[in-house]
Amino acid sequence: MQRSRRPFITWLSLLTLISMILVACGGAETAPTATTAPAATATTAAQVEPTAADAPTEVAATAEPATAEPAGGDVVTLKLWHMPNGAAPADAIQAEIDAFEKANPGINVEPEMLDWGAAFQRIQTSVQGGEGPCITQLGTTWNPTFAAMGGLRPFTEEEITAMGGSDSFVAASWATSQLQGMEGTFSIPWFADVRALAYRKDLLEKAGLKPEEAFKDWASFKTTLATIQEQNPDVAGIAFPGRNDWNVWQNSSMWIWNSGGDLLSSDLSEATFNSEAAVAGVSEFANLYSSKLTVTNTLELNSAQVDASFGDGRTFSAITGPWLISNARTAADAGGWANRTVADNLAYAEFPAGPGGSYTFVGGSNLAILKSCENADAAVKFVQFLAANESQLRYSQAIGMLPATKTAQADASIASDALYSVFIAAAAKGKTSAPIAEWGQVESVLNEQLGSLWDDVATAGGPVSAEVVKTRLDQAAQTVNELLGN
Repeated sequence: MQRSRRPFITWLSLLTLISMILVACGGAETAPTATTAPAATATTAAQVEPTAADAPTEVAATAEPATAEPAGGDVVTLKLWHMPNGAAPADAIQAEIDAFEKANPGINVEPEMLDWGAAFQRIQTSVQGGEGPCITQLGTTWNPTFAAMGGLRPFTEEEITAMGGSDSFVAASWATSQLQGMEGTFSIPWFADVRALAYRKDLLEKAGLKPEEAFKDWASFKTTLATIQEQNPDVAGIAFPGRNDWNVWQNSSMWIWNSGGDLLSSDLSEATFNSEAAVAGVSEFANLYSSKLTVTNTLELNSAQVDASFGDGRTFSAITGPWLISNARTAADAGGWANRTVADNLAYAEFPAGPGGSYTFVGGSNLAILKSCENADAAVKFVQFLAANESQLRYSQAIGMLPATKTAQADASIASDALYSVFIAAAAKGKTSAPIAEWGQVESVLNEQLGSLWDDVATAGGPVSAEVVKTRLDQAAQTVNELLGN
């Protein structure tokens, strides 16, 4: 259902929320990038975009006509903005540019790498009329904001069909290319950040447990963690990022979804993350710490530290992504994990099911063409090249993420891989942020209250009650509903 209050957003929201732009999804510190590159230098965490806590004043209805490539054999130069994806981001994108330019000798691509902490503001300035690129990488939660500002050139149906059509992309990834209440596809999914549980199969085998039993549901999962800790006193059951990380809402969302709750109502007009089911899910998550099933300092850890804790052998399991695969498969003297026992026993499982099922978070990044691009046809060619199977496989492997297309995920090189196949299955059941222009604001509010909840958990000295959890989520819901016009 489309809300009548759109497509306009007040200047007051814009001025207030410019000051709320946060780095790395709510944290003040930029998260390290993911890696599957052979020369990985350390255990690293996925790079997820900063919060798009900014809002436009008006939604544009249509794109301006694209400018065709110059005639007469002139060379077209496209400027590309990208972020530091993976351990060797410049090398990873240059490989794609070289391959594209070889196949398209009349088009040159000039890349410029932006730090995640500065990227949102740079893109915003460009969208609002400053000089910028033809093509830019967008964090998946940024697409609605910039689309609503009218700065992105929509892709035509013909252009999307040439990429295999919308059905060729992971459903959750494709949802991030849209803007609720406005027709059009404003960006194309580039790669997917998918979450799962990393665990040590040697310790699971020692406990006499099979994965399908150990991670079946919440109850069996907690029993598994307790058993592992009892048999291995120096190993904690699980590690996950705490109150100071950029992905607080993302990790909590999976417990909300699996409990049968959701973040917003079906028409995206009202907060529902404070429902009875959502409160039960967040309470279950929080009480892993209260039950002493986590590494003792998990509430203080960021994503990189969680991955390091797992890679060093201090924890049995961790909430993380596919970027650990290269750390495990890279020799220690080349930057891989020094603890080869952990490296040789890395395994993944989908999230244990709750009363509402088993779902995971899907994020990543998209590719957008700015309306100001003077060579839009050439820009479309480059985006189509990056969405093709060969590039999808090569680039996602280089940066430690998953391809955004189903066809690339079906390729035998990863579909038959015991580690990557878990993420492929999880992505098919993935969920993501809401495609609304206010999402950055929603995310900031939710992160703030969930961070405060972790403070409550840290000082509780025991299990946190559902009443405490609901109070925090109710406070967030009240603010979010005001943002959404309720």
